[in-house]
Amino acid sequence: MDIVAGPPIRIVAQDDTARLPRAAWVVLGALACAAVLLRFGLFGDPIAGLDEQFYLLVGDRMWHGELPYLDIWDRKPVGLFVLFAGIRLLPGDGVLAAHLVATAFATATALLIAIFARKRVGWMPATMAGIFYLAALNTLWGDTTQTPVFYDLFVMAAACLTVRAAESADDRSKIQLGVAAMALIGIAIQIKTNAIFQGAFFGAWLLWSRWRQSRDVAATLRLMLPLTIAAAVPTVAAMLTYTALGHFDAWWQANILSVIAKGRPADPAAMDNFASSIILTSPALAVALLGLWARTRRFETWDGETAFLLGWIALSVVDFGAIGGYFPHYAIPLVLACCPLIADAFAIRRFGTALFIAVLAWPLFYAVRVAPRVGAKEREYAAKVLAALPGDVRTRCLFIYEGPVAYYQLSHACRVSRFAFTGHLSSTREARALGVDQAQELRATLARQPGTIITIAHSSWTDRNPAMERLLAATLARDYHPIAQLPHRVYTGGHDRLVIWRRNDPAHTARHGNRLAA
Repeated sequence: MDIVAGPPIRIVAQDDTARLPRAAWVVLGALACAAVLLRFGLFGDPIAGLDEQFYLLVGDRMWHGELPYLDIWDRKPVGLFVLFAGIRLLPGDGVLAAHLVATAFATATALLIAIFARKRVGWMPATMAGIFYLAALNTLWGDTTQTPVFYDLFVMAAACLTVRAAESADDRSKIQLGVAAMALIGIAIQIKTNAIFQGAFFGAWLLWSRWRQSRDVAATLRLMLPLTIAAAVPTVAAMLTYTALGHFDAWWQANILSVIAKGRPADPAAMDNFASSIILTSPALAVALLGLWARTRRFETWDGETAFLLGWIALSVVDFGAIGGYFPHYAIPLVLACCPLIADAFAIRRFGTALFIAVLAWPLFYAVRVAPRVGAKEREYAAKVLAALPGDVRTRCLFIYEGPVAYYQLSHACRVSRFAFTGHLSSTREARALGVDQAQELRATLARQPGTIITIAHSSWTDRNPAMERLLAATLARDYHPIAQLPHRVYTGGHDRLVIWRRNDPAHTARHGNRLAA
C-alpha cells in the first residue's frame, strides 16, 4: 500500500480556476433553491422541535432584559442565545425568521462543502454532496433550527482553512490560516460546546503539519499558543462578561457544573435514539465508504487530505456519543465530515449520478409531500391551543410543566419560574444539575399560583421524576381544573394530548406575587 503525502488525486479533472467565482455563484443559487425546496414545509411552524422553541424564547426574552442563566436557565453557551436574540430583530414573531436564517446557514455550509470538494472532483459531484448535506438535515431533525445547522457552517469553514494551512509552505500563511480556523471553532463552541471535539482535531492537525514540515518541536509548540488563544477567545469573553456583571457563579454553574452533574442518560429512550440515529446515518456512512474506496483507488493509495477527513470523521463520532442521549441531530456533524468523501462517490463515472438520485429520493419525497402536511397540522394544533388559553396569561402567568415552550412567547405570557424548558423541573437527570433543589424550585413555582398550567396526558417521555409528578398532581387536584384537552405533537407525531389547567380561584390577582416575567 502506497502512502502519498502530496496533493490529493483527482477523480475528475479540476475546473478552470479562473471560472471559480462565476461557477460558485451558480452553485450557490442551485443550493439555495435546494435548501428552500427541502425545508419549506416547516417554514413558520411554531411548534417544530422542542429545543428550537426554547432557543427562540431565550433570544426574545433577552430583549426584555432577561439574562441567560440568571433569569432564564439553560446550559447551552450564551453565544447560541445571542444568535437567536439577533434573529428576533427581524420582523414577525421570530419563528419564520429563525427558519429562514437557518436555511441561509445551511445553504452556506453546503456551498463550503462544494468548494472544499470541487478541487478534486469538479463542481457537479461537489454540488451533489452539498445537496446531500441539505437533505440529510431533514432526516436528522435538522430541518428547522437545531444547533448543528448553525455551528456546522463555522466548522466547515474551519476545515477548509485547516487544509489550506496544512498544505501551505509559507510559515506566516500557515499561522494566519490556522488562527483563523481556530477562531471559527471558537465561535462554533459558543453555539454548542461539542464543537470542541472537531476543533481539537483541527488544532492537532495544524500542529502535526507544522512539525512534519519543520521537524522543529519548539516551533510547533510555539504555534500551539496562538491557536489555543484564538479558539478560547469567544468563551473567555462570555465568561468575563458574566464576571463583570457579578454573575460568574451563574455562568460557571450552567456551563460547567451542570454538564458534569447531569451525567449520561440511563433511560430506555436513549438506546432507542441510538438505534434510530444509526439507521438514519447509515446512508451517509455507506456512501462515504464508497467514496473512500474511489478516492483511494480501492484502498490502495492514501494522501494527507484523506487522512484529515478520516480523523475528522472519527472525532465527529466522539462528538455524537460524548454526552449521551444519541438524538439524531447529534449525528449532523458526522454527516458533515462525511460529505467530502460522499462527493468522491458521486464522481464515480456512470454510477455517481444514479447514486445521488437514489439517496435523495426519500428526503425529497418527505420534503415535498410529508413535511408540508406536518407543518400545516402543527400550525393548526398551535392555533387551537392559543385559542384555548385564557386571555389573562399575560398577567396571571403560564407554567408549562411539560409541553411546547413556544406558548410562552406566542401567548406573550408571563412566567413563574426561570426554568422554562420542559423537563428541567420534571426530569430525573436534571434533579442534580440545576444548581437548586428541584423539588424546592417546583414548590416555589407552584406557590406563585400561575393562572394556567400546561401538561401532557399519559406522556410517553421516560425520564420522569416520580417525586415531581406526585407534587404536581397533588397541586392540580387541589387547586386547578382542566379547561381543555387537545391533540398535539410533542413526542409521538400527533398522538399526545395537551391539557390546559385553570386555577380554581377566579378572583386571584397580582397581590399574590406570582408574576415572574412580563
